[in-house]
Amino acid sequence: MIEKHWYCNKCGKKNQDGFKSEFNLICPICSYSLELIYEGKITWNDFDKNLNGVIKYAQIIPVSIENLKKITDNSTPEFTKPIESKQLANFLGVKSVHLLTSIGGPSGTFKDNEAAVVIAKCLDWNLNQRLSWHSTGNTARAYREYAIKAGFKSDSYFPLSCINKFKGATEDKNNNLIAYSGSFQKISHIAKERAKNNNTLHLAPLPWKIEGKAILAYAIFENLPETNIIVQTIAGGYGVLGLQLGIKRLHQLNLLRNEIKPKYNLFQIEGADTIAKLMTLNKEISETDLRLPVNPFEPTLQSTNPLSTFNLIRNIILETNSNIDSVTTEDVISYKTFFEEECHSLGIDISFEDEKSPFISWAGLVNASNKKRFSSSDNIVIIITGSKRRNGAVPKPSLII
Repeated sequence: MIEKHWYCNKCGKKNQDGFKSEFNLICPICSYSLELIYEGKITWNDFDKNLNGVIKYAQIIPVSIENLKKITDNSTPEFTKPIESKQLANFLGVKSVHLLTSIGGPSGTFKDNEAAVVIAKCLDWNLNQRLSWHSTGNTARAYREYAIKAGFKSDSYFPLSCINKFKGATEDKNNNLIAYSGSFQKISHIAKERAKNNNTLHLAPLPWKIEGKAILAYAIFENLPETNIIVQTIAGGYGVLGLQLGIKRLHQLNLLRNEIKPKYNLFQIEGADTIAKLMTLNKEISETDLRLPVNPFEPTLQSTNPLSTFNLIRNIILETNSNIDSVTTEDVISYKTFFEEECHSLGIDISFEDEKSPFISWAGLVNASNKKRFSSSDNIVIIITGSKRRNGAVPKPSLII
């Protein structure tokens, strides 16, 4: 059995202070950053082949296995093994294309991976106060669904214009849906201020959000160790930060050969492409650089997160010789049908109406292929950051502010 600890490289202490230091991953003795270390050996054969989703990799996630088991369900896993598409590979002229579909959890989006880790960690910390969070919809919905499973009470803040992201959400009077009728840029401040006034713990934990994304790297490289290109649509870029962290952990555990260092093809929709636009400029990011459209093509891709993630994403792109491109709405619509039909033929029920992110990735890949960016030896994995088809009623918010 492998052991996992948060460790301070500066003072050499293993962390045992729980929430006090783990929430921000800061050493309580010297205020240095904590790093996860593993003791013992593990191989891919030590992971239960009958499990799928987050719980499968619980042994190497910095959360207790017991609490992950409480809120995850192997009958509806957050993700399953990557699915091969020979059609897409032939179209792009590459060796293989696999789709990592993460739409099986309670919210039906890849945000469920993050939510499972964060909410299970809240159980580890024995939190008993009301929780809150804010997002454009998908993250808040995912956190809320797992909070309900865990028995927490919560407030989910989101733009009123994104209410459709909660279509078919679980009804629960202890977990409020609070819609903000105003500009997206202000919702973070309002949510945090209300949480402070109401003695609510507001969760916006960058390190833990990234921990929840690292799991996707485990799902990729257990099954497809020869992957050399990972594709994802991004807004703030937490996904790629998590993938890179996951790859680092796999190297640390000797579960991935050191020479395997995949690169990324990342895509942003034009008009909400802050990172793509700034990548070619030798400058730091400021609030005036944020690109937030008035009528967004995909509402969940609005993000102020590049203010905190831009330099991290830029470093990864430079270190891995990766690409990040803008994609036009016209191209997304033009290439939509072929991709959607192929996904449905493979049993992947993604919905363009409910979430457009994976279609942005596909349009970006087509454009990259037209630029002769790929070779016949490439093995590509596309992270499906979309949504399954949503059914049910659009809920009435608990409060509109």
